Amino acid sequence: MTKRLHSKYSACKRLRGSYKNLWGLSKKNFFRSVLNNKKRKRITLFGKLLNIKQSFKLFYSNVGEVNFKKYVRQSVNSPSKSTDKLSSVLESRLDCILFRSCLARSFLQARQLINHGYVKVNGLLVKNPSTKLSNGDIIKLDSTGHSINLFNEVVSSRSLPNYLEVDFSTLTIVFLWDTDIKNCFYPIKLKYLNVFRYYK
Repeated sequence: MTKRLHSKYSACKRLRGSYKNLWGLSKKNFFRSVLNNKKRKRITLFGKLLNIKQSFKLFYSNVGEVNFKKYVRQSVNSPSKSTDKLSSVLESRLDCILFRSCLARSFLQARQLINHGYVKVNGLLVKNPSTKLSNGDIIKLDSTGHSINLFNEVVSSRSLPNYLEVDFSTLTIVFLWDTDIKNCFYPIKLKYLNVFRYYK
């Protein structure tokens, strides 16, 4: 993730299209009123493609451009469907797994837990949020200094994906298999296939 120098709320306000609960935000109604009242200039085709790409990156906690281009290149060269492969690569990142498992309110909180040394993968401490996991990997979250009520609150507000097995009593996650874009929830409804058009 590139370091964010400006407010994440400002980044959300710049997004076009509809979205809900991006990064676990609770101010979506305020954002929507701001967007509705502000006059927008006519957007070009390049602008539309750029917005789709930026929206995709922002959802995954602002993945760096270099890494994102690498993921796109891997997806294009893959024998499977490009959008499925791109989604699979991004969803197998450690920070994403932690967020999808309902053990973190947002991607940013997931990255904070990883950076502060609360996460182990297969018994080894990992401090790189972009670490790519393999099928069968076991992730353990150390609850020291964290309230279990936090995890219960997150679980009650979201549903678990079928490619993760989570034991909330021990805060353990098993990454079962790679997923595809159809099985992933995105609060921003856009034509993500256009991400590849942007890099052509």
